[in-house]
Amino acid sequence: MKPHIKSFIVDYLAEMIEGNAAIFAGAGLSVPAGYVDWQALLRPLSEELGLKIDLESDLITLAQFHVNWSGQNRHALHKQLIEALSPDNPPTTNHKLLAQLPIRTFWTTNYDKLVENALKANGKIVDVKSALPQLAITRPGRDAAG
Repeated sequence: MKPHIKSFIVDYLAEMIEGNAAIFAGAGLSVPAGYVDWQALLRPLSEELGLKIDLESDLITLAQFHVNWSGQNRHALHKQLIEALSPDNPPTTNHKLLAQLPIRTFWTTNYDKLVENALKANGKIVDVKSALPQLAITRPGRDAAG
């Protein structure tokens, strides 16, 4: 094992034991569960624009460009999101392993509920924060927040 990786593991484990560790889970965590990553989500919209998604690096701008191109109509973007996020797939082994760790803070860009579902299945009380006003309110007895 490379020294910097070993050092990270030792330091992160110490922070986990102290209750200071957090997890950031991007969309890639849910791909094995059958959900799409951002490139796959936006691929049909980029093709409609005549762009190659694999050459794009700013996917937020690409989505906004499609909205602008559509005359400020977000219907196609909303349709893509609804179709991509409709499946009610179960958490993967990785979700379940993360839920078993003594970690109280999870940051995620995912719209699916796999992290929350895995935490709940592991007997944890989850306090989800998805909007700014929610940051001022804490769920009593929470085990994890995200």
